[in-house]
Amino acid sequence: MYEMIRNTLVPRGTGRTQAVLPRLGPIGVLAATVVAAAFILPSPVKAGDKGQESAQHTAAVEWHPQSGKEGEVAGAEATLYTTEWGSSVHFEAAGLEPGHVYTLWWVVVNNPGACEAHPEPCTAGDVLAEGNPAEAQVGYADGNVATDDGEATFSAHFTPGPIEGGWLPDQEFTNLGGAEHHFVVNDHGPLVAELMPGMMHTYRGGCSDDSPFPDGFPDTALADGEPGPNECILTQDAILQP
Repeated sequence: MYEMIRNTLVPRGTGRTQAVLPRLGPIGVLAATVVAAAFILPSPVKAGDKGQESAQHTAAVEWHPQSGKEGEVAGAEATLYTTEWGSSVHFEAAGLEPGHVYTLWWVVVNNPGACEAHPEPCTAGDVLAEGNPAEAQVGYADGNVATDDGEATFSAHFTPGPIEGGWLPDQEFTNLGGAEHHFVVNDHGPLVAELMPGMMHTYRGGCSDDSPFPDGFPDTALADGEPGPNECILTQDAILQP
């Protein structure tokens, strides 16, 4: 039912990434087209390996602290595909609230070596640090409505260069093979018809002023979308290191 609602309210490809992959199952994604050029991914290789035409990297999805839960999310995973044309993500979320609207946010860290705990994953503090030494950028990836089973799929593609609607100033996607990628799912609460499709395409869409927005989030994020009655929280995330 919710996929039908989504298709009615949100035309395909209206997100702010450069291109969006079709929502396919895990098997279909392996044969999906990326950008306009069709190709089939070869055997997985480690992201960042030189001399390879493409790389595939899969990570577990974990509960975000704001969700009040801990550990990995059963039945969920995030896969990053990197080719000479850019990077694509296929994010399978589970354990969501049926009928809630969710958005996926893509954090690109071009210089993970500048993060405080390197080689451990970068933190939100690194991403939002003054002067942006990690050369990070945050952009919209995709949006969806959770099914009756509490599942949602997100897919998107970033090409090297400017990230449309990026939260941080003067930072592009520059390190195709060596960037660290974080993916964060934002729960916008129950679907509010009069606030669609904005709820599915913005960070703030449908969210009340009482929502626990993380400290230090830039004004560009907090002003992104029309506020609403729902309390919004960050609920799941995945990290893929080079």
